[in-house]
Amino acid sequence: MDIVKYPYKINRFFILMGIGFFGWLAWFSYNQINNTEQWLVVGQSASVTAEQARYLLSATALIFAMLTLMAFIILLNSFSDRQNVIFTSDSVNYPKGHIRPKVITIMYGDIRELERVNAQHNEALEITTSHGKYRILKSMLKNHQTFNEVCERLQQMAAPFITVV
Repeated sequence: MDIVKYPYKINRFFILMGIGFFGWLAWFSYNQINNTEQWLVVGQSASVTAEQARYLLSATALIFAMLTLMAFIILLNSFSDRQNVIFTSDSVNYPKGHIRPKVITIMYGDIRELERVNAQHNEALEITTSHGKYRILKSMLKNHQTFNEVCERLQQMAAPFITVV
């Protein structure tokens, strides 16, 4: 059997939106650090001094800067060749996440059940094996037709190993 690949990556437009959003929040928080000259009162439950507000804004700016950096790393990884669902003669492989280079390998012989599920308002193919459950998300594939092709191909490859009850 030839190796068959399907692109499996997050939509770059959403990544760019995240970079812009978190970058703007980091910039805004950083610019507000030196503008804090009064006490900050949050409702009737808490108040902080101007110095404490500066520390709070510094921490907030740092957190948003880290989120911007993570989104940028995800954007760079979206151009990687490892971002594919790959069907080989004995297994299916796909990336586990967006930041780490870990790849999940599922042997066809280990598959016990295949089921289409709705995972957090996103359709997915849930693969149950003797080692656990895995999901291939429809939103990470090119379109609905590609998702159907992946589902059908996996059902064909795993059919000899799945027992129907």
